[in-house]
Amino acid sequence: MRTLLLLLAACAGAAETYRDPKAAAYYAEHKDFFRFATPADLPKDLVWHDGSEQKEFADPGAVRGGVLRQFVTSTPPTLRRVGPNANNGFRGELYDNNDFGLLGSHPNTDETIPGLALSWAMSADGMTAYFRLDPQAKFTDGQPITADDYFYAFYFHRSPWAKADWYADYYTREWGGITRFDDHTIAIKAPRRRPYQLEQLGELRPVPREFYRDFGPNYEKAYNDRFQPTAGPYFVGPDGFRREKSVTLTRVKDWWGDHRPFYRHRYNPDAIEYSVIREIDSAYASLLGGEIDMMPIMMPRYWYGTNEKKAYQLGYLTKAQFYNDIPRPPYGLYLNTQRPLLADRDVRVGLQHATDFQRVIDGFYRGDYERLSQFGEGLGKFTDPSIKPRPYSPELARAAFARAGFAQAGPDGILVNAAGERLSFRLTFDTSDRRKYLATLVESARRCGVEYRPETLEHTTMYRKVMEKNHDIVFWAWSVSGRIPAFWESHHTDNAVEKLPDGRKVPKRQTNNITGIDDPELSALIDRFRAATEEDEMVRLSFAMQRRMHDNADFIPGFRVPGYRIAYWDWVRFPAGFDVRAAEDPTQYGLFWLDPARRETSLKDFRAGRPLGPPRTVIEDRWRAE
Repeated sequence: MRTLLLLLAACAGAAETYRDPKAAAYYAEHKDFFRFATPADLPKDLVWHDGSEQKEFADPGAVRGGVLRQFVTSTPPTLRRVGPNANNGFRGELYDNNDFGLLGSHPNTDETIPGLALSWAMSADGMTAYFRLDPQAKFTDGQPITADDYFYAFYFHRSPWAKADWYADYYTREWGGITRFDDHTIAIKAPRRRPYQLEQLGELRPVPREFYRDFGPNYEKAYNDRFQPTAGPYFVGPDGFRREKSVTLTRVKDWWGDHRPFYRHRYNPDAIEYSVIREIDSAYASLLGGEIDMMPIMMPRYWYGTNEKKAYQLGYLTKAQFYNDIPRPPYGLYLNTQRPLLADRDVRVGLQHATDFQRVIDGFYRGDYERLSQFGEGLGKFTDPSIKPRPYSPELARAAFARAGFAQAGPDGILVNAAGERLSFRLTFDTSDRRKYLATLVESARRCGVEYRPETLEHTTMYRKVMEKNHDIVFWAWSVSGRIPAFWESHHTDNAVEKLPDGRKVPKRQTNNITGIDDPELSALIDRFRAATEEDEMVRLSFAMQRRMHDNADFIPGFRVPGYRIAYWDWVRFPAGFDVRAAEDPTQYGLFWLDPARRETSLKDFRAGRPLGPPRTVIEDRWRAE
């Protein structure tokens, strides 16, 4: 092994940077992918860009400091970024919104801006991107970010120890190779010609090799409660994770981004404290008392009910509606097709017609939400606008059920087949306010001869159940990270089933294919899309995938949310225009700031009943797309 390390040192010119002999051996075994060069080997005809023509979007008047008080209904099951249970509902706060790739996308224009790379260039054939890294960038644990951490990203994610099949596939198939020229210059080769090449290659994020010096077969347990350092502004310290009590994100002192265009004047609180408050009503009460600084109030009873509350009437609490323009998360019901009854497409089509989401939208959401048309909505040119959700119809539902053999009603009105099986399913929701419209879905289904047996679970418990594929039907939504369709993880056979040594197929656990859809035709379309080299071909294949997904009927489209609604106290400040076009929530891009001194004064005056001003509602609709 010593000989191997010396050979690598001779190629790389920096032996001390390779501290993991297993990773070094892996690079040597895959020398066609991992390459070592010198700055003199850089092509001489490169044209470098730095994104300086784009406009900064943060407010230079933002003030640093203070503690943002937030809540979470339960702490995440793990702090690991990758592996079992890592893709949980708190992942965005820990990692997705708290880290950066080589390049970024301007949240208003979608144009390329610097990330951890200060500048970039593309090869003449469009197959290789070159990046000059920011030498000042560091991980949240203080370790410098260098070319070696990008090498390590491939070693880590491909390793079976990470127990992350999606990452193993992605880091194998979607990259063609990486070259190290020096500590802060790298090149990444694409696996094939494809549109949006720079954007896809620029997504690569470094993995902190120093943090993973104990990476091995015991990874899942050893790193379960340890925060992986990121390039972002916040970290979870040793005392920041108190299971089922709180999670605290602490800001990095003198963060590298404070000195960089597009990153300065952002992420302004010194800390963000998430206290566990299991019931949303209790969290809302904490907001009204000033114990929480701001809170999403998406539910109509909070949005409209705030008008009568003292904090709003006295002018201390502002409510805001911000309309964004983003790919829409697919809120709806996910049908586990690995269950015997749900394996029948006619049953699934019948359930589409038996589930009255429009009634939920008109009643529970007071018409403020809109009906989602399909799983892949809001993807721009890649979304097929001809696909519409199946309408609620007891007649169409019963006709579909009859095709599946459920033509007779039992004594309670629920349809049964010749074997005496009842058309009955467990319908799982979390304990949020959404559970309150379960009765609407149950009643509408019963009119069609279907029994939905409601089940409400605490969010982490529900997440674990679904990841183990132990559900029948669950209300769910996945976040969408870009406008290029990414259906492999949610709909490919590779993530649906696994074959046992005796030849039996069983549901594949810990994947995002929570409907278990196992459709070779759809999987072939997904594979062809991933291999496509022309945009026109990608659009055509995207439409074909979406049509096939609609025909499979494994997902019942629920609703789309045209933005976000929050309530916030007067010590929380927002820039002109409130937020950027791509913001899913007010913390994602970190443009707001706090006035801690104002908090103390305002709470004192509020509790004394002194008015601050008239009630205030902000409506920001400049980015409204629908």
